[in-house]
Amino acid sequence: MARVTFTTTVDAPIETTFQYVDDYTNATKYMKDLVVWKPTGKVVHGIGAEFAVGMKAGPKVLESTIHFTEWKENHAMAWESVSGLQQTGRWAFRKRGEKTEATFTMEYELGGGIAGKVLAKAVEPVIQMNIESSVKELKKQVEAWNSGAHAKGVPVRKRTPAATK
Repeated sequence: MARVTFTTTVDAPIETTFQYVDDYTNATKYMKDLVVWKPTGKVVHGIGAEFAVGMKAGPKVLESTIHFTEWKENHAMAWESVSGLQQTGRWAFRKRGEKTEATFTMEYELGGGIAGKVLAKAVEPVIQMNIESSVKELKKQVEAWNSGAHAKGVPVRKRTPAATK
């Protein structure tokens, strides 16, 4: 499996950074070329949440269904694919004073055989650039959100008890 990891320091409290990432409606806003991040059921965050995912990689959209396997508030969230593109992903958060260190790690496999190897050579650099760009964009958006509407007390999506395992 190929592995990509990028870390950034966000000028916002860990609670704000985690909450922004945890809100699934933000995923396609900061993840470059993520064209689908849609719940497949009623649980929209936390362990057990499932999403249909589509990431554009060059001329191809890589599709999968992912299932959240880890969710610890203000610490980490992780998933693995249950169908489609084989992948795992994880956001980890660390408090750094009044700032947050956010690390995104993704492992993926594009398939075997000659066709898989050819596809991997074509899309791996695109995936790496997209992940790096996404982490930078997350930093930008969370910092703007932290100094804007969120900081002024505008309500955000409320968590449901079923999703806070």
